[in-house]
Amino acid sequence: MHWEIPLVLEVVMCALIAFVTAIVMNPLIIKLSFKKHLTDNPNFRKLQKTPVPVLGGMSVFLSFVVGLFFCNIFHPTDRLYVVIAAISIMFFLGFFDDVLDIDYKMKFLVQFGVVFMLWTFGYRVDTFVGLFGINHIPKAVSLIVSLLAGVGLMNALNMVDGVDGLASGLGIISSCILGTFFITHHDPLFAMLSIVFAGALIPFYVCNVFSRKYKMFIGDSGSLIMGTLAYVFTCRVIHTPIMDWNDQYCVAMMFAIYSLPVFDTLRVMAVRLMHGNSPFKPDRTHLHHMFVDLGYPHVMISTILHTINLTVIAVWYITSLFMKSIEGQFFVVIGTAILLVPGLYFVLKIISLKNPDLFKQFKEHSKRVSSKPISFRDHVCDLIDGGKHRRRKIQKAKEKAVASAA
Repeated sequence: MHWEIPLVLEVVMCALIAFVTAIVMNPLIIKLSFKKHLTDNPNFRKLQKTPVPVLGGMSVFLSFVVGLFFCNIFHPTDRLYVVIAAISIMFFLGFFDDVLDIDYKMKFLVQFGVVFMLWTFGYRVDTFVGLFGINHIPKAVSLIVSLLAGVGLMNALNMVDGVDGLASGLGIISSCILGTFFITHHDPLFAMLSIVFAGALIPFYVCNVFSRKYKMFIGDSGSLIMGTLAYVFTCRVIHTPIMDWNDQYCVAMMFAIYSLPVFDTLRVMAVRLMHGNSPFKPDRTHLHHMFVDLGYPHVMISTILHTINLTVIAVWYITSLFMKSIEGQFFVVIGTAILLVPGLYFVLKIISLKNPDLFKQFKEHSKRVSSKPISFRDHVCDLIDGGKHRRRKIQKAKEKAVASAA
């Protein structure tokens, strides 16, 4: 245990380097985006009303790579290079898709190629860690499972990126949880990978959610990086030697960590197929779109969905304390995820069809509440006290106006 404190300091130092790099680069990247017209323009599917820079993924990618450079100084290893190569390919794929709108078939081809490359270098799903009695998966089957898992995670995190702070917030949450896992399991390289990525994401998250002047979107270039790392982390977790009492539940843990994007994407694709549409045809049927239709502001939607994801993770942790059956605990976690993600969508959909007046009331309330821009401090206070802070400010402003008129 004597070396854990230096490891934590190394992780924090590299994360701070990525954090500071992102802060310095964000204004430069936004300036470049407007100069070169690299913006996301409004249309029937987009939720913004003005063009917004789409190079947030560039900020995250470059800051992450700078942080990894210092990681390699502390813990030099060849294993880092294949990860950097994979995220670099996915970054450029996403970048060209953001700028040129690449055909989805070409995107899938590149994604399968990247997962195959990672599989070749040992990042593969070849065990379920005892779940259903499976400790080893044959090589050919492992390749199929790995391709499905890798490409699935890439597209799930890409598709969930629909409101401010949602995808990047999920990236921060998952990276911090997995970083803690790797630290406690004496895995310095992947502890750094996780926490440094969180450090690169945090400045973008603040710009995306709370800033008007420096607002930007992460784009496919950023969300595809998140999906690639999600696959890499999943492979590493299932191959981590069992050290703690709950390590046998690690497959369910990964489902819990990525429950929101995975189960929302599965529902969306299933519904599209049921209606005879392509599962890859864009529409407005994600869970976050339902909350947008309800009139909720983006910061509240992200907070609600992050809370749902954290709830599934909490269920995983609590059930791992007392459930002896790996399969039983797995089904409880999956059932909770299905209930809270697809289940919530269908409940809201039914309400919208049965009681449209209620949806209209929510929209009118949202317009009144969100009509005036508010500060980061006001956002936080509103989240804590349910809007009482803002109502007090409005009341004080009215009283001051009355006093001035008198």
